[in-house]
Amino acid sequence: MTDKSSANAIELDDARRVSELLWLTLAILVCLRVFSRLVQQSFFFDGTIYSSIARNLAEGIGSAWHLQFSKTLFPLFAEHPPLMMMIQSVGFRLFGDTTLVDRGFTLLTFLGSGVILLCIWRRLNEDDWVSRLAAPLALIFALIAGRVSWAFANGLLENLLIVFTSVAVLLVVEAYREAHVTSWMRRIGLMIAAATAVFLALMTKGPVGLFPLATPGLYWLAFRRPSFSQVLVDSIIILAVIAALFAVLWKFDGPREAVERYWSIQILSSLSGERGNTSGGWSAARTLLRVNAYPLLITLGIFVWAWVSRNNVHRLRLRDVRSRRAIFLLLVGFSASLPLLVSPRVSSFYFNPSLLYFGAGLATLCVPLAISLLSGVGSSPMIWTRRGLYTGLVASLVYVASLTGSLGRDGPQILDAQKIASYMCSSDRLCSRVISTCGEVWQNWALHAYLQRSHKLSLAPVLTDDMNYLLADESCDVDASGFKDVGIGLSQYRLLQR
Repeated sequence: MTDKSSANAIELDDARRVSELLWLTLAILVCLRVFSRLVQQSFFFDGTIYSSIARNLAEGIGSAWHLQFSKTLFPLFAEHPPLMMMIQSVGFRLFGDTTLVDRGFTLLTFLGSGVILLCIWRRLNEDDWVSRLAAPLALIFALIAGRVSWAFANGLLENLLIVFTSVAVLLVVEAYREAHVTSWMRRIGLMIAAATAVFLALMTKGPVGLFPLATPGLYWLAFRRPSFSQVLVDSIIILAVIAALFAVLWKFDGPREAVERYWSIQILSSLSGERGNTSGGWSAARTLLRVNAYPLLITLGIFVWAWVSRNNVHRLRLRDVRSRRAIFLLLVGFSASLPLLVSPRVSSFYFNPSLLYFGAGLATLCVPLAISLLSGVGSSPMIWTRRGLYTGLVASLVYVASLTGSLGRDGPQILDAQKIASYMCSSDRLCSRVISTCGEVWQNWALHAYLQRSHKLSLAPVLTDDMNYLLADESCDVDASGFKDVGIGLSQYRLLQR
């Protein structure tokens, strides 16, 4: 065995030992950052609204192209395309009105996204077993970035968007693998499939799902293969298939009207700055840097450690192919972020689809250094580290179990919704489904969401003569002389009955 092959064998052996530690670390993070939130009753109001719409759709309230949240708020929901609600409604049709559908659906998107990112990583590193064994590092970086884990625990649209866009990127990577690059029929088939995935991403959250269109060109920039003309043809194929699918939809009144409403209500108003409190430009750039802070700091720490360690200075020089893989992944991340940098409406979780690629790109840079760092701690510390991680995993599982069914962050709103529903709907015959509001109550989106999702009750912005209930806060200035406080002990408000 030559010195080079011997060194490679040692590195591979180190990678196998370190891989177990990385998988254990990932499992602990999944428990603490995803499962611990997912098992609680609290669910971010965006996710609760989407689940309510899907439940309503399953029960025949609204239709696929005329979605409805409640009778008073979003009676015609045009904030987003309908695909995620349509898919989730299948779960409600199969299993009934249970929150297990809400949690189960977002859990499936979480697991699917992780598996797809793992497949992308393995395809890019198919001839590099050390990097393949370090795959959990890419997943760790993705999970600790920004609000990725929070979104997967709260049923956001970005979760399904990540699934479809990642499938599109994976299909392009698969098409350009060295062994298959000459099979033009297979390549075209994969491009058509990638275009379909992009179309589904568009039908999940609109134009932000278009970024995989750039993947063929970015692959060529990073690897200089296949030929530029081939990449151009592939990009045209993807664009043409997307256009054809939209042309088919446009022939039907329902989809066409839904797209027009979404474009007018969401896209144009967002671009004009009428909606949202956070602008793009430098503010968005700072947000992008902030959501990548943890992976960046870990990467910087690993490189600093290698620099000060004389035995690891040589590892700072990446293999050319590893640097190209890192460049490709980072470029895909930037392509997913670019539209947000010029958008007048930005929230930190909007960057989630890009964070998987930034995390994987940074992990690619770190792999040789991280393997050396962790394998160099010695046999005895490695054993204790392994035992500590297994202990941490067991403790994390116990912690998740202890939180199962607890109210969580939105406990006051959940309890208030239960008290209101119990008083108003002691029987279906007497139940009034709409409650008027006064003061700042109408702006409580979480209360809107829990009342509709759990009790099918709606809040109305104004009091009318046919409404018998008024939910008011201290700022209410409506004449309530004809009402009395029912005294059910709400945390923030008073429920008044005519």
